[in-house]
Amino acid sequence: MKIRHLIAAVPVALLVLTGCSDSDAEPAAASSNQPGVTADALDAAVKEMCTQVAAFIDASEQTSQGDGQPFDRAAKGEEFMELLKANSGAWVGAYNAQAEAAGQPQLDPATATWEDMPADSRGLIEKSVSAGVLGTC
Repeated sequence: MKIRHLIAAVPVALLVLTGCSDSDAEPAAASSNQPGVTADALDAAVKEMCTQVAAFIDASEQTSQGDGQPFDRAAKGEEFMELLKANSGAWVGAYNAQAEAAGQPQLDPATATWEDMPADSRGLIEKSVSAGVLGTC
């Protein structure tokens, strides 16, 4: 599985993870201020994204081993995270869908950067990816 395929597959988890925060609120892992988003839904989204990342990393490792190439899980995870950050279409769309539903300001898809997303949402996504790299979903 290529990284771009995985990034295309994670929008459901991203939809929950990008919209489960309010920059003035408690950390989203403890409490979501978005209507209809429960702690269980948040936990499920973190686990889903983690599982998808772990499957991608595992498949990449198997491919490398089959080719007789060395493999670094952390480096592949970092590569995935950097591509996710750069591919704003996936997370801006997910964030904006949640923001619109909550009546909050949306991000401009043409100019939004990773830092424009609320820190707690970024943290949840990074936590999911890190756990997937470690295989500890």
